[in-house]
Amino acid sequence: MNKKQFFTVILCLLFAVAGSAQNVDGGATELMKKVSAKYQAYTSMQFHYTLKVTKDSKTLNTYQGDFALKGNKYRMTYNGQTYFCNGVTSWNYQKSTNEVSIYEYDPEDDDNMMNPQRIMKNWDKHFRAKYIRDENINNVSMALVDLTPKVSQSYYRIRLYINKGNNNIVRIALYEKDNTTYTYYIEQFKSNVTLSDSYFVFDKSKYPGVEVNDMR
Repeated sequence: MNKKQFFTVILCLLFAVAGSAQNVDGGATELMKKVSAKYQAYTSMQFHYTLKVTKDSKTLNTYQGDFALKGNKYRMTYNGQTYFCNGVTSWNYQKSTNEVSIYEYDPEDDDNMMNPQRIMKNWDKHFRAKYIRDENINNVSMALVDLTPKVSQSYYRIRLYINKGNNNIVRIALYEKDNTTYTYYIEQFKSNVTLSDSYFVFDKSKYPGVEVNDMR
């Protein structure tokens, strides 16, 4: 899974339900409206996640990381890397090499899946959604919703697990065509948390000796 696909999954978790009601079938319209309204009302959000990678029923890897979002700003950790974006500039920090790459952030890039505003605006362009079934998991009633890309991708399905009691999305699974499955378990979710703008900016002074690659 490349960087773009990873961000696609995370942002689908946050904004998939922000699509228009007519894009949902199987009787999920009212549920999706409720979840959509809840997530769109947040001014910011923050959570820890566990990512489990499996193939042919065998576990390949397990990762843990953190994600924070505030408007068009985000910060996340994944597999030894930290991504920062303040809505103008994005930074990719590699811990193993103490190296950071800097990129100009283009909010008008229609293919930029890391932009939450573009995801919400162009939801119908990228995915179709279908209500699959209700399922009891650890004594919690879950609604399962599948997202399928309209344009062929390396993955063919994203499955959302929505807690029917509080309308939180607690799990998301991405199914690759090579039988690899990426399952994200969302933990310690917090909404409307206070996050300073500086939190989304890479501070060189905190990384002594860092090598800077300015790609702008």
